[in-house]
Amino acid sequence: MRVRTHLALLAAAVFLPVILGSAIAIRLLLDAERQAVLRSMQELARATALTMDRELTAALASGQALTTSLTLFRGDFATFYSQARSANAGTGRDTALLRADGEQVFNTARPYGAPSAAPSAATRLRVRTVLERGVPVVSDLIVGATARRFAVAAQIPVTLGDGRGMVLGQRIDARRLNAMLPGDVPRSWLISVFDRAGRTIARNRSWEEYVAGQPRPAVLAALRAGTAIVRSESREGTPMYAALVRSPLSGWTAAVGVPVAELEATAAHAVALTAGTLLCAVALACLGALLFARRLLRATEYLSTATEGMVDGWLPPPADLRITELNALQKVLHAVSTRLIRLEGARQRHLAEAQAARSVAEAQNRAKDEFLAMLGHELRNPLGAISSAIALIQMGASGQAAERAHQIIGRQSRHLGHLVDELLDANRVLSGRVTLAPVPLDLAAAVREVASTLQTQGTTAEHTVDLDLEPVWVHCDPTRLQQVIGNLIENAAKYTQAGGRIRVAVRAAGGMAELAVADDGKGIDADLLPRIWDVFVQGKVLSRAKGGLGIGLAVVKSLVEQHRGSVAVASGGPQRGSTFTVRLPLTGAAHPGGGADDTAVPAPPPGRRVLLVEDNDDLRDMTCALLQARGCTVLTAAGGKAALALAARHRPDVAFVDIDLPDISGYDVARALARQGGIRLVAVTGYGQPDDVRRALDAGFDLHLKKPVRLDELERALGETAAVR
Repeated sequence: MRVRTHLALLAAAVFLPVILGSAIAIRLLLDAERQAVLRSMQELARATALTMDRELTAALASGQALTTSLTLFRGDFATFYSQARSANAGTGRDTALLRADGEQVFNTARPYGAPSAAPSAATRLRVRTVLERGVPVVSDLIVGATARRFAVAAQIPVTLGDGRGMVLGQRIDARRLNAMLPGDVPRSWLISVFDRAGRTIARNRSWEEYVAGQPRPAVLAALRAGTAIVRSESREGTPMYAALVRSPLSGWTAAVGVPVAELEATAAHAVALTAGTLLCAVALACLGALLFARRLLRATEYLSTATEGMVDGWLPPPADLRITELNALQKVLHAVSTRLIRLEGARQRHLAEAQAARSVAEAQNRAKDEFLAMLGHELRNPLGAISSAIALIQMGASGQAAERAHQIIGRQSRHLGHLVDELLDANRVLSGRVTLAPVPLDLAAAVREVASTLQTQGTTAEHTVDLDLEPVWVHCDPTRLQQVIGNLIENAAKYTQAGGRIRVAVRAAGGMAELAVADDGKGIDADLLPRIWDVFVQGKVLSRAKGGLGIGLAVVKSLVEQHRGSVAVASGGPQRGSTFTVRLPLTGAAHPGGGADDTAVPAPPPGRRVLLVEDNDDLRDMTCALLQARGCTVLTAAGGKAALALAARHRPDVAFVDIDLPDISGYDVARALARQGGIRLVAVTGYGQPDDVRRALDAGFDLHLKKPVRLDELERALGETAAVR
């Protein structure tokens, strides 16, 4: 055997294991390269799913914050519509409020009150599902009934104060979600997001063409089975590897696809580079081994440092490791770390937003609790006085003690009625449902009249009130203007110690009428000043006996703005007083006031037959006693049917009818009595809104009285009856 053969055999013995080992090493490197790319695709798919989840979480958080609104709880949809529009400003989201049957109450994508299309069967099913589950639900891809655009919705169940169940939906346009897809990826890569039914929500290529469509059957089957990696064709017909990641929040699936040819080309490049490296290694085995060992050690140290840095949110600057696979791994590490850092920043922002929303909700809840505490205090005081006076009468008190007890009962009953009227009136004023009747009047004269009334009532008896008034004419509703002036002076007295000074000035300035109410009281804290006009917000009063419900200044602001004016407040801080300034448009010239209507109502003649219909036994007995004391013959009934029978037999002159009766409503009673003719019909009810008065008059009533009815109102009703007779 020749030496050449031995050398050949030796070379073969040396190179054959090297070649076999190299083949195995190349195979392993190919697998590693492919797995690295697939991991990168999975991380990109996971990052895409997290991006979708972040937007959905923000929509759910804003929707949850909106469901805590008191206006929504009270059913004030018009005001809540404005709150929802403000909350969504700059977010690209729209809010829809749907009833239990799927009908839209409103959608901020269109003006409030605009008619909406009838809900589809799918909409009804989604609403019913959300209400049955009682938890927020993220929808699949839907077509908005208002804008006719593709969208998704974060739907939250909500229960109103009257027990109605509704669904509040935060809708996100699919175009907005599509714009959130990562843009720093190769052009050949395909990123898609599918809903639970497999419909396409977002796609980084040809979105308009493929939105709402489904992928190839292989991908669709993988979506349903939860497969992580699938090989299939794109809808354009390109063979691709796809990495799938399903979101636990929405159930959607994010898919990242890379063409098979591109992936194989990357692997082939790695093979060629490895083969060249092996040839060089054969020629320069020792030197190559040494250099490679040093290079590998340096690269390993770098990647170890980079991996540790990912935990702390930083990375060393990229370096050329001279090894393709490690460079690719470094690139993946940088890409993943960058996205993780970005997602962590987004998570921190979302956490801050959620904490801010929670702070707002907690502040609103505290305001509600404080209001209920104030309301309880304001109601218990007169109720306690009435209970004590009644106990004194029941003990047999007579003379001055009995007279004082009767006065206390009357005064505190009127105070309770005033509290209820104040709440109801404030609700109408703040919601903009009050009807103004403006006339030309002298602002100075109105201030003088209110100041005199408050002095007589004792509100400002312990203070010095200075009036600096110039005749200034404005075009305002007299009652509402006096309400504004009275609230401001009462507020100044409440926060000014006894012996303090209140200055009220009226003048014309800058083409406007200006009313300034200044005091030297306890002033307003800097943190309270921006919230002074909010409902139920008030500072700590000097005496709890002078407390209120915290709605006076909110009513002032609303009324002034409805008169096309403005109101401002200034304070130097604690114990430095405060100044409230109201500016109203001037009228052209002074207008003399008209005289009062002195038409007297004739006293009720004795012997009138009165039908009293009331289901409350105590109220019916007391009202009957009052009417009998006025010389009336009273017929009483606890229900509507009994009242109609009495009216048919005795033909009363006037009928006082409650609206809420146990058998038939007072409206039905009024319609039946109106057909008999000759009977004066007076509605007596606890409902006192303008719609309630209009409905009573439409039903046939001649007069509407609001409970509790005072004696002078009963006498006026009987006197008007006598005048008609």
